[in-house]
Amino acid sequence: MSKTAKSTKQLCFVLYDGVQLLDVAGPAEVFAQANHEAGSHVYNIQYLSDRAQVQSSAGLPLSTQGLDQCPARIDLLLIPGANPEPLRQVQQNPLLQQWLAKAVQQSKELASVCSGALILAELGLLDHKRCTTHWLATKILQQRYPLAKVVDNVLYIQDGNVWTSAGVLSGVDMALAIVARDLGYRIALAVAKNLVAFMLREGSQPQFSAPLNLQHRAANSSLLQLIQWLEQGLDKAISVEQMAEFMATSVRSLHRRCLETLDLSPAKLFNELRLEQGKLLLHQRELPIKQIAFQCGFSNSSAFSKAFSQRHKISPLQYRHRVSRQPV
Repeated sequence: MSKTAKSTKQLCFVLYDGVQLLDVAGPAEVFAQANHEAGSHVYNIQYLSDRAQVQSSAGLPLSTQGLDQCPARIDLLLIPGANPEPLRQVQQNPLLQQWLAKAVQQSKELASVCSGALILAELGLLDHKRCTTHWLATKILQQRYPLAKVVDNVLYIQDGNVWTSAGVLSGVDMALAIVARDLGYRIALAVAKNLVAFMLREGSQPQFSAPLNLQHRAANSSLLQLIQWLEQGLDKAISVEQMAEFMATSVRSLHRRCLETLDLSPAKLFNELRLEQGKLLLHQRELPIKQIAFQCGFSNSSAFSKAFSQRHKISPLQYRHRVSRQPV
């Protein structure tokens, strides 16, 4: 469908007992908000199951329509994930498996959220396709289904008519990408803003951001407070001496602790956080490089470009051009 077309698309979520609630609610809300922003019923959303009600992972019951209510034409069949036992129950449910085998044949596109990729793989739909899933399940997916081309540590992947995502909140990222393709970047941005999403993220971004990785490594030390403090002042000129003062320690002691815990000096830690922020801001295409440089604490765009290129082996403009070719 073109970005301006308003013909209704049939979206079907396949639900079952134990389904991860956010895997359903996140993408569903994106498509519902897209209808509102488009001022038209672009997406008709149905929730299908072999029972009238399923119990979600959070204990919230979800009402569903019967499998026989499935439309003859499905534009997007979406399969959310769950913990291992609910997934096993799905794979051992002959009625649901027979229905899925038929439904995928009448679906224009398929999508999985989180470990829902295992259901697609069981049907042979990920054979020879690039795909992903939650980081806890990537090895399982590859071991059980060796013909699948599993890519770890990415948010979502589209290969032909099959979309797979890392799950939970990355299901929102995948849904926003689909909306951007169908209705344009402006509407996808408006939906993201309504949902207070941090940004529109391209699929190749890692499941763990650099700041989150650093916070995880520092979780059992007071350096976590330093990281959080630095993130609030990325546009400021903060010296190592000021960092040591904030931590109530000596420069030498801070340097040693950063190296032992993060494998980074205090100065390189601050630079890493600034450049990660710069990478995120580059996705906001309306922001000039000069403004991004200032927001990340660089004196000018040349200094930012040099530091960014040294760290990421690509210039800010090249990075922006690369992500601009993505759906979002």
